[in-house]
Amino acid sequence: MAKRRRPREPGEPRGSVHPLLDLHGLTAAEARGRAEGWLRAQAADGARTVVVVTGRGNRSRGLPVLRPEIEHLLEGLRGSTVDSWDPTDGGGGFRVHLRPPPAPPTAGAAAEAAKLARQHPPELRRRAEESLAELGITPTPALLRAEIRRIVDEEGG
Repeated sequence: MAKRRRPREPGEPRGSVHPLLDLHGLTAAEARGRAEGWLRAQAADGARTVVVVTGRGNRSRGLPVLRPEIEHLLEGLRGSTVDSWDPTDGGGGFRVHLRPPPAPPTAGAAAEAAKLARQHPPELRRRAEESLAELGITPTPALLRAEIRRIVDEEGG
């Protein structure tokens, strides 16, 4: 005879070893907003793997709504907050691998950044920072120097 399970209390974890966000019953906009904030908070807290449950969309009228919306969100966060993701077993969610938060700058890095600012015009530094940000790279003094050199070399010849 099968063992009966007791009903799960609201907010009680579902047995996942990873932090879990269940988006069942939300609209696409609500789910996107909640998931984005939650993913950023989890990454900032140091979580490396989380689970986002969307459901498979079997109860949606027409095409599934949450799954494609969250997949689009994950694609947009790739490189900044999200490293990668995989569908969960059964296809009702995503196992999301988060990027570690950037290391806080050291005192030596702050001095190096100040030296870099004195050596190059602010416009050139801003362009280098923007270029690195477009690639999802946290600018360190060494990376900024290399990017400034690349920009100067590109414009000079």
